Amino acid sequence: MFDIDGTLTQSNDLDDAAFLRALSDVFGLPGISDDWDGYTHVSDSCIVREACQAGIGRAPRPDEVETFRRRFVELLVESARKVGGIRQVAGARAMLKQLRDSGSYAVAYAGGGWAASALFKLRSAGLPVEGIPWAFSDDHESREQIMELAHARAEVAYGRVLRGIVYVGDGVWDVRSARRCGYAFVGVGKGGQAEALSRAGADRIVTDYLDIGAFLAAVEISAEQRARADGRV
Repeated sequence: MFDIDGTLTQSNDLDDAAFLRALSDVFGLPGISDDWDGYTHVSDSCIVREACQAGIGRAPRPDEVETFRRRFVELLVESARKVGGIRQVAGARAMLKQLRDSGSYAVAYAGGGWAASALFKLRSAGLPVEGIPWAFSDDHESREQIMELAHARAEVAYGRVLRGIVYVGDGVWDVRSARRCGYAFVGVGKGGQAEALSRAGADRIVTDYLDIGAFLAAVEISAEQRARADGRV
């Protein structure tokens, strides 16, 4: 189960800038904190709600949220066009193809962004969308609920009970949410980011997917360790 920004696509900076600009354009809220871990849930829907509650004294109306979402995606598309499109995290395309072709793995997406932005980024980076179950911020504010919904949709899509879930993400909030769901966790990052993921409790960390064998080994070891910790093996 994969997060999107920073995990499969190199889009964190573009996403953050477009999000903050849209908050200013739609709600007149400049200077909103981009310390995403300071919000109750690190999801677009929660951040917009809490930013509005702090900045204009109320939650946004549904029509305002939709206006914001359209403006955000518009800005994201414009920014991506200027830099020649969104790039994949190195090796992501080949890695996903191998997972899907193997028949041994069931792939799902679960991220804190809205579906419109997440699917745009995946497609812009040349990553697969069709046939892969997903859940995003449209479905729930809570990352845990998003993950669990993606899990449930994956079981329907693949027609079987799925155990040994491994969540792959790049944020410390991803580690915490995976743990609360009882999932193993493989982090994607390097330098200070990798150190933060390790401190947060990531089972394994990779810098990218160029060494597919190393990534798959990290997935298998993480799943086995989580199963042992839970007393399932």
